[in-house]
Amino acid sequence: AGAAAASSPARSSSRWCPPASRRSMQNVVGCMRRVVPVSRPSSSTRARAYICVAATDASAASSQGADAAAAAAVSSSVAAAAAPSPPIAAAASKKRPFIPALDSTRFFLISYIAVGHFVACCTKDPFTLRLLSQVNVVVGAFFVLSGYVVAYTCTELGQYKASPRISPAPQFIMSRIMGFYPLYLLAQLLFAPVFIYADALYNGPIATLWHAVITFSLSQAWFPAHAELWNAPTWFLSALTFATVCLPFCLPAIASWRKKGLKTAMLVLTAVSLVAKIAYSYDTNGWFFMEGMMSPKSHPSWLLWNALRFSPFMALIEILIGCVAARMVMVRECADAATADIDDGEAAQLFLGGSATSGGGGGGLAASPVVPLLGMVGVILARAMGWLTLNDALTRGLLFIPLFTLFVMRVHTQTVYADLPNAAVKGYNSFSKMLGSKWLVYLGAISFPIYILHGPIGQVFYKRAIASKLWGVVFTKYPQFFPVYLAVVLVAAVAVHELFMKNKNIQGYFQTKGRELAEKF
Repeated sequence: AGAAAASSPARSSSRWCPPASRRSMQNVVGCMRRVVPVSRPSSSTRARAYICVAATDASAASSQGADAAAAAAVSSSVAAAAAPSPPIAAAASKKRPFIPALDSTRFFLISYIAVGHFVACCTKDPFTLRLLSQVNVVVGAFFVLSGYVVAYTCTELGQYKASPRISPAPQFIMSRIMGFYPLYLLAQLLFAPVFIYADALYNGPIATLWHAVITFSLSQAWFPAHAELWNAPTWFLSALTFATVCLPFCLPAIASWRKKGLKTAMLVLTAVSLVAKIAYSYDTNGWFFMEGMMSPKSHPSWLLWNALRFSPFMALIEILIGCVAARMVMVRECADAATADIDDGEAAQLFLGGSATSGGGGGGLAASPVVPLLGMVGVILARAMGWLTLNDALTRGLLFIPLFTLFVMRVHTQTVYADLPNAAVKGYNSFSKMLGSKWLVYLGAISFPIYILHGPIGQVFYKRAIASKLWGVVFTKYPQFFPVYLAVVLVAAVAVHELFMKNKNIQGYFQTKGRELAEKF
């Protein structure tokens, strides 16, 4: 055993199994050991483990004291020669720590988007509009965050496999869809008179009926010219639904990848995302557009722009980027030969440099989420000031998504490896801990109702066909009304969250219906 280890210094992480039963050893010299190479299948790493297989004499029976002494002597010699480690055993699933800062992050993203959708109703100031109209850039972070959370909750911590909860696939798919469809359906029904009246007025009853079909079925994102039908922001859920159908078939592969496979996947996914955005920029000659400030008539190919920004395939790419990013942090818990050499900063260095865990396991400035956060704010501000003239698509794929991905990875790392170990330390604080405060987490909880409701409520006050019919005036006439609109959205979101989202009977009913539907597949 010692000779084998000495001849393979690079395999210092080899696993050595002690004799199967020390109590039954009569003669240690008679214990045969043979080294057997075992291939560990992986799309990214072909590591070879050397497992010491002990064969003992089945007929052995002697004094336990002598056996123990002999076993101890062998163990000591092997330890000195080969630095043995415990035998390989089936890894038990580790409990995933809760990361509250990810919940509160949703609130800030949704707040920016909700304000950006209607800010033109209260101001004509060019700088303000440029600052708050970059919704097409920020929405990419939603997809990344969705992928990050699903990978964190649906792959095993400390193991290279997906969680059993993703199978059977139809049950997993329907369970997740029924997590967001009930509130979407509620908004569709509550505001149906608003949606149907405006749609029939402009498009006629036949088109309105068809639009009802594609919106209730969450398929509107597949129609670039009609993705924003009825409740415009919910095209996101249409694209998310497609990605949800794909995830149970993607997650097992992603979960099986080691460090090299994850890095390769991240580079490939980012490249695919950028190729589509470069193609759009080249075909429209729109490298320096600011699409959030443009109207369909001022854009050379609004349909091509819609096909890119609403594409369920592009949404899937960004969601998979989030999945891979989550696994980049989670593989730290996998204590095997294939990842023993992972340095803590490599995952972050893939995204614009930096160390993911420097400074005391996630608490140092170099590892702080504040750094990529300032980068994201800087990108938005630079575009508003006219210092950065890259279009929305390239800004999103080349700058904002990498920075946001690094941000959530650092929040994850700081929470798990700095905040939790120091939870009992008096006076300890960090950015992630502050971001995870209870009141911010609650705002994160009501962020989904805000996202679903801000569009229909905005139509009630600001859509000409609706507002003039209801109030006799369109509230763009009163810029000072905009804070009132935001307050109405916030109060409505709280009410829906408390009375509908937290109602176990309602949510249970939809989950049951989802399981029944899944059984048909």
